[in-house]
Amino acid sequence: MEWDLLEKTTFWIDNIELTAADLGQVAAAAAAALELPAQEVMVVDVRPGLVAFDILRRRVRAEAVAGKEKEILRRLAELPGVTLRPGAAVHSEGVLGLIALDPGEAARVLAESARMARGISQAVARRAMVFASGAEVIAGKIKDTNSPYIIAALEKAGYQASFGGILEDDAIAAANRLEGALEEGHGLIITTGGVGAEDKDFSIEAILRLDPEACTPWILKFKPDYNRHHKEGVRIAVGRVGIAYLVALPGPHEEARLGCDRLLAGLEQGLETGTLAEYIAGALRERWRNVMKEGGHEHGLPGHCH
Repeated sequence: MEWDLLEKTTFWIDNIELTAADLGQVAAAAAAALELPAQEVMVVDVRPGLVAFDILRRRVRAEAVAGKEKEILRRLAELPGVTLRPGAAVHSEGVLGLIALDPGEAARVLAESARMARGISQAVARRAMVFASGAEVIAGKIKDTNSPYIIAALEKAGYQASFGGILEDDAIAAANRLEGALEEGHGLIITTGGVGAEDKDFSIEAILRLDPEACTPWILKFKPDYNRHHKEGVRIAVGRVGIAYLVALPGPHEEARLGCDRLLAGLEQGLETGTLAEYIAGALRERWRNVMKEGGHEHGLPGHCH
């Protein structure tokens, strides 16, 4: 379990004296006690009776911090040039204040934190937000039939679902809206539309801005003509930020329905990001194979995750 230090990265020790001590060794001893690399802790202040340290990272392992006061003091006392007077203690604000906990109390706090984290994760995982996309929807030229269907399907599956609005045809603006949904504590964020080959389609790019490792398998591929088709084809996306899933589904209603149903079935099976993306993409490709066979064509249907 990791804790975010929330900019409270400093801790200090009082009733300590240094005499020609090596500050690099002092910082390294504190880092070792906190199970951190030596270069991630530095001494930032030395005064009579006080030494202050700063942790050069934002997140720390909870188990490596809580109840570690005695270990820090023990390691420092072994260094040449370091003297601990009676009453020497570690102090901090925020999360790092847990360093000073008694080991038994630290174990209780860690267990309670883990229980609360599980509860929060379970609650977040069941909060969903659905976005439509496209200038046509914004202008009212096209009715958004996808969002009502997906929200109803999510609620039937036990999610607390809401409509997030319509995303602009702009990758940065769309990514900002999706990031806002993440910050509001939604564990499943779904977009429909904006996954095609036109230069106004940016749902995939928006998700990749938030998760560069998102899986984006192709549904259809073709050679760009740079007239209508500026990209290689149509694809979907499944990404993950923390415990939250980001999913981009196609805009045509039958494809959005099929993608949503497949997504919920995959989540119920506990599929991981890449497998989940291929599980959804496979169903959409099969639909297109059937459509293209009926039209006498069968090409441009890849089977891999980019």
